[in-house]
Amino acid sequence: MGRRQSYTPGTPCWVDLTTPDVEGAIAFYGAVHGWTAREVLPGAYWYLERDGAVVAGLSALNEQQRDAGMPPAWSMYVNVPDVGEAAARAEALGGAVAFGPTPIPDVGTMAAVADPQGGVTLLWQAGGFAGAEVVNEVGAWCWDDLQTGDPEAAAPFYEGLFGWSVTDVPGAGGAYRSIGHEGRAIAGIMRAARPIDRPYWTVYVGVEDVDAALRRSADAGGRVIVEPMSVPSGRFAVGLDPQGAMFCVLESTRYDD
Repeated sequence: MGRRQSYTPGTPCWVDLTTPDVEGAIAFYGAVHGWTAREVLPGAYWYLERDGAVVAGLSALNEQQRDAGMPPAWSMYVNVPDVGEAAARAEALGGAVAFGPTPIPDVGTMAAVADPQGGVTLLWQAGGFAGAEVVNEVGAWCWDDLQTGDPEAAAPFYEGLFGWSVTDVPGAGGAYRSIGHEGRAIAGIMRAARPIDRPYWTVYVGVEDVDAALRRSADAGGRVIVEPMSVPSGRFAVGLDPQGAMFCVLESTRYDD
């Protein structure tokens, strides 16, 4: 099992969903993944749990975010030893600091940085909270892909910021690159299949059966935008939840602890 008590620097450590309809999102992901929600910041933030373990987070889209036109979306956080230093390094690499660093008492410090093409990644310096307690198994977050129109330009920024190693995947024709860290694959960079305004991360959750997960999604008001596809690691599909956030499901026998 992918139990975690800590994350090394450069390792993705947390994912959360920002949504305009908290109750609707809790009901949807409960139906699809069996998650339950625990409110940890009244009216603002919830932990999503499976079998008592924290697997992801959920935040309410606030008025300022709504006014700015921020859509519902999943986000990915990467562990760093010093958020301020990492944010400064992002700027030196041609990126920008979107917000922060922001300390959260007794929990940690966060910031958001944008790569040179505008794709946003969250930085996390752990305090009392390291990140997801379970990863890389059914019912838990297991993978991330950066969708971008220019994978070649994206790679150097993330290699410089996190020490990642980005390599072409044989047979992908340049459309997909694997992100390696500390000797294992942790994520990917994918050439977007359609024009996009700016890069974004897609978050995958493990499921026993992709088709069954999509049926549960449909029953709960979701819809499919990428039908199930086979890849070397298994099968995946992409959908939209009822609030409009993109979600991905992955059926695999090769989850990496």
